[in-house]
Amino acid sequence: MWQVVGNLVARSRLRALLVVGVWVLLAGVVPQLAPTLDEVKQDGGTNQPVPGSQSEAARDLLQQSFPDEQGVPAIIVVHDPDGLDAAAEAEIARITDALTGPERPAHVDGVVSIATMPQARATLVSPDGTTAMILVSITGLGSNDERFVETVRQIREITGPGTGDVEIRLTGPAGIAADTVEIFRNADLVLLVFTVLLVLVILLVVYRAPLLALIPLLGVGIAMQLTNAVGAALAKAGVIAIDSQTASIMTVLLFGAGTDYALFLLMRFREELAVEPDRYAAMRSALSRVGGAILSSGGTVVLALLTLLLAVVPTTREFGPFLALGVAFMLLVGLTFVPAMVTLLGRAAFWPMKRLQRDPGERSFWGRIATAVGRRPAMLAVVSVVLLGALATGVLGYRPNANLISDLRGETDSQRGQELLEQAFPPGELAPTVVLVQAAEPGPAAEVVAQAIRGIDGVDRVDAPVVAPSGDVARMRVVYDDDPYGTPALERTAQLREVASQALPDGTVLVGGESANALDNRRGDIRDFAVVAVAMAVLIVAVLVLLLRALVAPLILLATTALSLLAALGVTVLTWVTFGGQAGTNNRVLLYSLIFLVALGIDYNILLASRIREEMATHGFAEGVRVALTRTGGVITSAGLILAGTFAVLMTQPLNSLLQFGFAMAVGLLLDTFVIRGLLVPSLFLLVGPRVWFPRRVGRSAAPAAVER
Repeated sequence: MWQVVGNLVARSRLRALLVVGVWVLLAGVVPQLAPTLDEVKQDGGTNQPVPGSQSEAARDLLQQSFPDEQGVPAIIVVHDPDGLDAAAEAEIARITDALTGPERPAHVDGVVSIATMPQARATLVSPDGTTAMILVSITGLGSNDERFVETVRQIREITGPGTGDVEIRLTGPAGIAADTVEIFRNADLVLLVFTVLLVLVILLVVYRAPLLALIPLLGVGIAMQLTNAVGAALAKAGVIAIDSQTASIMTVLLFGAGTDYALFLLMRFREELAVEPDRYAAMRSALSRVGGAILSSGGTVVLALLTLLLAVVPTTREFGPFLALGVAFMLLVGLTFVPAMVTLLGRAAFWPMKRLQRDPGERSFWGRIATAVGRRPAMLAVVSVVLLGALATGVLGYRPNANLISDLRGETDSQRGQELLEQAFPPGELAPTVVLVQAAEPGPAAEVVAQAIRGIDGVDRVDAPVVAPSGDVARMRVVYDDDPYGTPALERTAQLREVASQALPDGTVLVGGESANALDNRRGDIRDFAVVAVAMAVLIVAVLVLLLRALVAPLILLATTALSLLAALGVTVLTWVTFGGQAGTNNRVLLYSLIFLVALGIDYNILLASRIREEMATHGFAEGVRVALTRTGGVITSAGLILAGTFAVLMTQPLNSLLQFGFAMAVGLLLDTFVIRGLLVPSLFLLVGPRVWFPRRVGRSAAPAAVER
């Protein structure tokens, strides 16, 4: 296979020019034929109900039976710390008139305030009299539609920020979704600029050759153009879904992984070029030696991302395909365009370097590390495991957090609105739980259910039942006295479902709303984490077994990567939740960290293990481990710094979940680079000995050098 690839991209100058020309042409033409990513990108600000869950059934029945529940709710908060006076009530009347009159925004359909429903004053005005709510329904649009964001913007123009002591804010699901879209508008550009500059600087330091530093960036640019175009076309056709967070992660993933794959290839090309004067032959040799490792590395990432298709939570299931598409394009570009470009430049690509290859030798940094590992593998293995284990204990402080408002970084209108609501109303007022009772006589049946759930600890209020026009369904709103997204509220929702169903054994009771949705999503996340982890483990072991043709080595490599994952998550929880004061960690931070840290961490394991097996053929087992670690240490370090740096750029994004995810990735990749690959893996290989390649014997039959045990 690699002979065919080598002949395609590096047989002659004409073939290399043809390969480069085809990729440049595709990158220029394909985006012109597809929609832009912004046209199809979803906001990612709301959680969809899990298919088949009770919250989904409740949502569907609610929208079917109650026309006023069709839209996305916005909550306008009117606040006066001295108490709502005539001026404040005049403002409420003005806003209500503007949103119900003929000049109202096109998609506003339904307004509830003390001006339209004076009888609901006890519900709409806080007990201390300082704050009132105006409930507005936005219908006919999805929250990812640009017209939805424009509608929210028009409502805010009508309300204004308030005058004098009266403060007016817009929050609720509509406000959160619109604010999320707005804060991501400039964030994507900032992310791209920071990532490009960071990668360019690191590549210049690593290569010390300007042309060689630019080639991987050109390759990433081509892969990104094609990924965005093809991904947007697939999203428009309804095949995949793309949200703002996925698009942000795609940027850093392509730059990080793409430059890593280029680094693996170009460093080996430099080695080959030092002994082979023909640049085309040198590139073919480099491809034959590291092409399999690069393909296995990228293929592992693609397969790991596709395991997310096994998830039941919609936002998780939709996360993988677009990113898998990007890595697949990056692999194709990295194994064809990049080698063709470098081959065309030949030695000129390494200018102004005078010596193309210098054997690191025993006195280099990684040479000294390799020697120390060879002398004391048992001690270094124990120290590494103890260090990683200690860091992993931070996971014990993990607190799940599903509150979308607390995930936003910086001040937004919706955040301020929620703060005002929480100060004046029970915290659960922002997202009441909805109980639907379906029975022959829904009114009396709902009263029976209401009486039962009023006795649940933490339930602040149960509103009077409202019977649907169809006459067979009643709706009740239940307000909790604490954070509706917190763990106690979610556990209470599970209890409420049980109590309600027992109170009406002959009818149908469905519990929905934000707390119920968060509960079902959390259960789905737990299920998805377990399923994806098992599927990933099986796939990665299968890939490693096929590549290394061994059974023991793959298990060691996977176990060490899993340990670095736990350590990275432990440091993240300690830093941002235990000591940093953040509300908690979104469940998907754990899942995404699992996917990327394990899949990308395995990349370095694959490169190191493949080189160990190669060097054993010449040097024997123990010496082969030392030589492999010495010669790949610098490459892996450079690759790890690039990948850690690019993921760290996610910490500039406006969501705490992306901050924590970027931090976890950076810490985990640095641990992978220096502790796992530098110390633990080679130490374990030496301790196990040639049996790591069981059932296959690899390398010389010479006995390995003695090592400390």
